Amino acid sequence: MEFQSPIISGSDLSVTDRLNLPSRRMKLSLEKSSNMMGAVSLASPNRHTMSLMSDDLSHTIFEGDPTFTRIGLAGQRKTLDETRVDLTVNNLSRKKHKEELMSILLEEEVPGVENALELFESFLQTFQSYGAEHQVFNQCAEYESKCGEQVTALHKLIQMAPQGHSKLAQAQELEQELRFERDTWRLVASLYQDRLNSEFQDSEMESEEIWSGLDDATSEDDLVRQLYDKNAIIRQAQLVVDWLEQRAADVYHDSHYSQAEFYGDAVTGWENTLHSLISKKRGISTDNAEQNLVTQMDPDAPNRDQSRRLHPLDKEDEMRLLRSVFARLRCGQLDEAQQLCFRAGQPFRAAILEGWKLFHDPNMKSHTDVANTKESPSGNPYRDIWKTMSWKECENVQLSVEERSILALLCGHLKALLPACPSWEDQLWAHLRAMIDHCVEKELRRCVNYKRQLQVLPDEYWNQQLTVESIFSTLAASRDKTLVAQGRDQYRIIQRYLIMDDVDGLLEEMSSWLSKGDSWSVHLRPHMLRLMAHLALFFRRIGRGSSEDLIGSILEAYVLQLVNLGRTDLAAVYVAQLPLPEDQIRLYAQCLVMVEEQQELCEDTERQRLLYLAHQVGLDVNAIAKQVVITLCNQGGNIQHINDASLQVATSAEDERRIRSLSWLLMDPSMRSQLLIQANTLMRGYLLRRQIEAVKLTFKLIPPDTLKILSEIWESRTGLTDLPTEVAAATREYLSIQAYIDALDAFQEWFTRFHHSKPKKTEASVQQQRGGASAQLSFTENLLKEQHLKQHQVEMLRWQAAVDSLTETAIDKLYNVLLFPDGGWMADSVQFEDENTPRQQQQQLLRQSCIPHAALLLCNVLTSTHRHSQCLELANVVASEQQSLYKVCSAEQLGQLTKHLRQAYVKLLDLGESP
Repeated sequence: MEFQSPIISGSDLSVTDRLNLPSRRMKLSLEKSSNMMGAVSLASPNRHTMSLMSDDLSHTIFEGDPTFTRIGLAGQRKTLDETRVDLTVNNLSRKKHKEELMSILLEEEVPGVENALELFESFLQTFQSYGAEHQVFNQCAEYESKCGEQVTALHKLIQMAPQGHSKLAQAQELEQELRFERDTWRLVASLYQDRLNSEFQDSEMESEEIWSGLDDATSEDDLVRQLYDKNAIIRQAQLVVDWLEQRAADVYHDSHYSQAEFYGDAVTGWENTLHSLISKKRGISTDNAEQNLVTQMDPDAPNRDQSRRLHPLDKEDEMRLLRSVFARLRCGQLDEAQQLCFRAGQPFRAAILEGWKLFHDPNMKSHTDVANTKESPSGNPYRDIWKTMSWKECENVQLSVEERSILALLCGHLKALLPACPSWEDQLWAHLRAMIDHCVEKELRRCVNYKRQLQVLPDEYWNQQLTVESIFSTLAASRDKTLVAQGRDQYRIIQRYLIMDDVDGLLEEMSSWLSKGDSWSVHLRPHMLRLMAHLALFFRRIGRGSSEDLIGSILEAYVLQLVNLGRTDLAAVYVAQLPLPEDQIRLYAQCLVMVEEQQELCEDTERQRLLYLAHQVGLDVNAIAKQVVITLCNQGGNIQHINDASLQVATSAEDERRIRSLSWLLMDPSMRSQLLIQANTLMRGYLLRRQIEAVKLTFKLIPPDTLKILSEIWESRTGLTDLPTEVAAATREYLSIQAYIDALDAFQEWFTRFHHSKPKKTEASVQQQRGGASAQLSFTENLLKEQHLKQHQVEMLRWQAAVDSLTETAIDKLYNVLLFPDGGWMADSVQFEDENTPRQQQQQLLRQSCIPHAALLLCNVLTSTHRHSQCLELANVVASEQQSLYKVCSAEQLGQLTKHLRQAYVKLLDLGESP
């Protein structure tokens, strides 16, 4: 694995090559300026170009990209103005298009956030597409890419929007969060790819054993490369440094998208000071700002004589240059920093940035070069001297903080580097750079055979004993409250655990966040949960997550969040990642319950789709559907029992929802047994509460062919005709409820026809109008009367026939309840091991209320239709030991039944019939 480390990377050009071109450019510029001075006097240095730069940037190390003041002609400034006008004209149409697009986007409640929710589908597709173990890092790269696309889209949206727009606050927060997530996946891929590749190497090997193959010809560059190959701690620390620098480069690029550098043809350093010195030498008057300037133009002039200074404009340019150079070094862009120094007319600063590089002479190991050619060496052979002097310069308080921070970065002076690092990432980067520099320097001085005595570095350098653990402890104990608050951010906590390779600690930390409540914004928390869930799955795949319980809790939280967001079609895949089948059943059933509760009316097509998705990933669909119905049909621990069987309670909306939930068991014929069992449970509760209409609604939901299908399925599976005990008991209970509902319907139909549909006579009104007997009526009236009488007789005959038919039906249906075979109504024909279950208790309560109620209804039908002898037969049925119906009747119920039977007995005696 090849590492592009700032410690071991070199420049494309040598120091000499870098110095020659800028020197010639500066010489030509000076000559050109001198020739022009004879004709006209120099104008004052112009700051026009500075106004083109945006200073509204965050106060970080990327505070500004330098635009240096240049001495130029008025014509050059005019050309620049014209250029700006042309750019403005050319951008009018583009600006108009952006405004139209922005107006559309701002119509959304939260612009850009809805599009970011596409990441949930994208991550699922990526997770399924790279399912093989060897594709795990392709998966991480794809995660990073998907987040990066959303970051880019959100960033463009924010750029187009008016600054400070109220609707963009959440979009800005989301962009920052997705940027953190993208960088986290980048860190995961970088670190764990290296850790898995080096799993079988001993990173704690003794130094003598590591360098056993070295000889006197080994250069500093070769040794450091071998150090990186053998020492996993240093190598991974460098990976983190590279990662931090790439993050900084992304931020730098995004924050400087609208800036550009403008330079004139004549580029030289400190041009305003040079202009003032030349003007003074020629006797041209100068203003107060040009007084007390340095008298020489060498690089050390400002530091050599502290009583003199650079021109204020040059001093400002100097600070902006140093800040920008450090910003580019923070981004790992050494070449860009050196090029910036060249363009600013300060090649000596580019040379300073070369001094820290490791020396490498390829000719030391060339033994078979036939052409006898020499290759150019690279790096600094006197790096120790440069480093010692740089360390002393870092201690020089007369230098600016910016200049000291650049030198401190290159020589490993942590104390001087930290003031230029305001954020948590900057501080971590500075400490890791210092740690790597210390380890490299230590091994160089131990193992390289130098031909001379090296410069001794100060004790403070060697006392910087840094480790990854101590670095994070130092950051956590910082006195800077802002820094500590940044370190407590969830994303930075995740990154800290990743860098420390504490997977179990990370899983435990993430799991603890789930119980702290909703501490994130509504639109932000799902993205954090998505990252947590996929990190947990990543660790499981590479064999690093040892706690399945913690992984399971994170996955559960993510799945429930998906359902809350309406992404129910994504849940099944993640539920299938739980290791235990019972957990899979419980979680997916919970998801389906949430779907049922969220929707006012869940369609059967939606239920079938969700169960099909579960079937596709191997979940137990039957068990899930059963659990859903059990949960939705839960009627509480104690069902309120209404003793008065004549009452009827209305059906509530909650009852209707419970009844509709049985549809989950209608998706597959193999679930009919569970459908019957759960429907019976629901109907028992409704019967106890006397919600007869709810019982009927439940009964209608059960397909009429259910019993037939149960028998066919069981016979096809086992070849037996006798159903299993539980299913047989459910079938008998279903038939009992059917018999009772049919009896109630038959009685209600008879009662309505008997008491409310009897034809009424109409001749009474005619007699009242005439006020006389039928003899006084006219022929027409008598004829009309006779017609009414005949019509009434016909209606009476028709009504009596209907009543007789309904009476027979009602008697038969009610007797079906009283004489229910094989043990009686709502009684099991087989014995169960546990005879005191809630089901059996409910059955006993129903027998005690419904059987006496059916007997009273039957007695009402018989006495109302003057079938007194059949009432006495009913008495024999109730008193029979074969049915033992009297045992389920209370004393009050038996008293009411006896009263009706006594009246029937009296009627028989009055009629002279034998009882």
